[in-house]
Amino acid sequence: MKVLVFGLGVHGGGYAAARYYLAHGDEVRITDLKGTDALKDSLTPLVERGATCITGEHRKEDFLWADIVVKNPSIPLTNPYLAYAKKVVSDFSVLLSSPYIRKTHFIAITGTKGKTTSAYATAHVLEKLGHTVRLCGNMGISCYTVLEEWEQGEPVPEYLVAEMSSWQIRDASYALGGKFPTESIAVITNFYPDHQNSYASLDDYLKDKLKLFGRWTKSAIVPDFLVGQIRKQTHLGRRQVWGIDRTTKRSRKQIQYENAYAILIALGCKPKAVFQALSSFQGVPHRHEIVTVRGNLIIVNDSAATIPEAVAFTCSLFETLPIHLITGGTDKKVGADAMEAVFHQVRSVTLLDGSFTRLYLLPMLKRLQIPFHGPYKTMHAAWRHAKMQADAYMAVHPGVRNVLLLSPGAASFEYFVNEFDRGDQFRSLAISDNAETPQE
Repeated sequence: MKVLVFGLGVHGGGYAAARYYLAHGDEVRITDLKGTDALKDSLTPLVERGATCITGEHRKEDFLWADIVVKNPSIPLTNPYLAYAKKVVSDFSVLLSSPYIRKTHFIAITGTKGKTTSAYATAHVLEKLGHTVRLCGNMGISCYTVLEEWEQGEPVPEYLVAEMSSWQIRDASYALGGKFPTESIAVITNFYPDHQNSYASLDDYLKDKLKLFGRWTKSAIVPDFLVGQIRKQTHLGRRQVWGIDRTTKRSRKQIQYENAYAILIALGCKPKAVFQALSSFQGVPHRHEIVTVRGNLIIVNDSAATIPEAVAFTCSLFETLPIHLITGGTDKKVGADAMEAVFHQVRSVTLLDGSFTRLYLLPMLKRLQIPFHGPYKTMHAAWRHAKMQADAYMAVHPGVRNVLLLSPGAASFEYFVNEFDRGDQFRSLAISDNAETPQE
C-alpha cells in the first residue's frame, strides 16, 4: 500500500504507524508541519528504513497519492487536506478491525481525568489475580505496537485495557463507520470542561466521548448524570450501567481507584481480592506521583493535571497538609474558576509562565489579594522559589508535614515539549535539588 502518516506527533503514535507499515513492505510518506530539526530523532530511523518525509508543509499531491491516510488524533476531521484522502484510519480503528480483537475482552476507558490511572490500576489487579493483560492507547502505547506483537506470535491476552481520548474515540468511530467491536466494559471516569481550544462547545466534547457507547457495549461505568443517557443509547438494563457517585466523602485511595474498583467488580472479581491487589499498586508517573519525601516535605508531581478541576482534586487529596503549589501554563480555553478555591487553600503559590497564567491566574490572584511568586519561564526557577517558600514555612512550623506540589491546571506547550517533559524536569530537580540559584 501507499501510506501517508499525517502528523508524526511527539508521543510516538506516528512513529509506530510508520514503522508498522514499513515492516509490512508498504511505501510510507510522512507529512508534518514541524521542521526536520524538531523531528530529527524520530525521522532519522524511519528515513533509514525507506520512509519519505515532507516537513514544514502539507501537499495535496501526497493525500491524492496515498491509499490510506493515518491521521494524528490532534488533527480534526475537518482538516481540508482530508477531503483528498481515499481512506482515513487511526491506530485504534486498525487494531479494532483486526481479527485479534475477537480473542480478547476489550475494556475501553475514557474521561476528562483519571483515564490512565484507572487503566493501569485495572491491569495491575487483573495481573495480580492471574490474568493476562495488555494496555494500549492514550498513555503512549500505540495500537500499532500491540498489533505488531500479536502478528509476530505474542499470545493475545485475556484482556485488552485501552485508554481512549475523545479525539481517539472520534477518529475510530469515523473510520469504523460509527460502530465499535464488542466492549466488555466501556467507562467514562469523569467529565469536566477541557479542550475548548479544539471543540466548538462543551457539548461537542461530550458527544465524542459518548460515541464509545452503543449496542456493542456489554456494561458501562459512568458518572451519575450520564446513567440515563447511556442506558438509552446502549439499551442496557439497570444492572449493566454503573453510576459513580462522586459527592460523598471518601479516603484518598477510594477516590483515586474507584473507577478501577468498579471495573473489576463488574468483571466478576471478588471485592476482597481487588482491595488486596490495589494495595500494592504504586500509581502512575505525573499523576499524584509522590516523587520523594525529604524530612517533613512530601514532593508530588501532578504534571498531568492539565485542567483547573484536576488541581482542585489533587489538592483535596492533601487537604489536611500545608501545600506549596507550582501552577500555571498554556491556555486551553476552559477558564479558571476551580482555581479560586485552590488559592484559598494553599500556603504559597509559584507560577509557571504561559497564556493561561497571564489571562486567568494573575488577574485572579491580584483580585483575591493572594501573594504569589513568578511567573517563571523555566521549571528550574519555579522549583527553587517554591522550595524556598516551603523551607521558610517549615522553619516557622517545625514538625509539620508539608507538600510541594506541581499541579499546573494548564497545557505545557509554550515552554515544555509536553506535560511529561514538564513533570520529568520537576522530578529531576526534586531528586537532585542541587541546582544553582535560578535565573528569573
